Amino acid sequence: MTQIRGSAFAISMFCILICSCRKEYSREIGVTSNPPLGDDCVITSITPYDSATGKGYGSFHITPGTNNLAEKIEWFDSTSLTLDFQASLTYINDTIRINNNEFFLLDGAGRIKEFNTLENPSDTSSDRYKYTYAYDAGGHLYGKNWFVMSYSTDVPFFVYKYEWVNENLVGVEVNEASGDKRTALRSELKYNDVKTVKNFLYYFPDADELAPYLFAVNMGAKSKNLLEAIIVRIYDSGGNEILTYNTEYKNYQFSADDYVTEVYASGDVIDGLPLVNGLTRFEYECK
Repeated sequence: MTQIRGSAFAISMFCILICSCRKEYSREIGVTSNPPLGDDCVITSITPYDSATGKGYGSFHITPGTNNLAEKIEWFDSTSLTLDFQASLTYINDTIRINNNEFFLLDGAGRIKEFNTLENPSDTSSDRYKYTYAYDAGGHLYGKNWFVMSYSTDVPFFVYKYEWVNENLVGVEVNEASGDKRTALRSELKYNDVKTVKNFLYYFPDADELAPYLFAVNMGAKSKNLLEAIIVRIYDSGGNEILTYNTEYKNYQFSADDYVTEVYASGDVIDGLPLVNGLTRFEYECK
């Protein structure tokens, strides 16, 4: 295996969002008001829109429970008016269980320190994967290991390094853990340093394994400023750049108390940040 894992889930979700429009979560594009939302707000709904028609595509919804911990995650498929994906999260001590085959382990601060899953979660005979996550003293994700259990339970397949500057994630590098330790991926993130945002998104362009859960789990500190662009470069075994992804984020709208209520994405879809091209709006629930 010479390439970083692709995200079948992310691809399927993008197709659902592009092809669907659930009425309950559709709203017309227009002038939005910006009243304050409140204290300790968390995202509970993400809805992408067709900029031409003003209709919402499918919707991603999070049901918060005790202490704003996510209890349920749902992707609505409006083509069939059914749920295409649903996960109920069960919290037992230091474990968040998704199902019999997938679960998260938490560290003492409630952050994800390990994710056990399958190459294809719908196929129990597929390869078993394990991801481990490490944080610095400030709570920033600085390292990740990806284990393919049929390859080795002790030696990672790829290692991930995260670079933070002024409380913003600015770079990611992915290398093979053994052999010539070639670089497989590099990412660069750019920000508007003037604007600070509240409890918005994790900007992990490599985290395709977390695509269904990224809005609902604790991965430590989030970037404090406004994301403007992500560049992802993929390299072959000879160190040659073979793919480049460029995505811009602009036309942000905010509540009066600086929660992001909408953003416009253009360019390439990034696996670890499932925002499709066009307008996306966000709803929150506050204490």
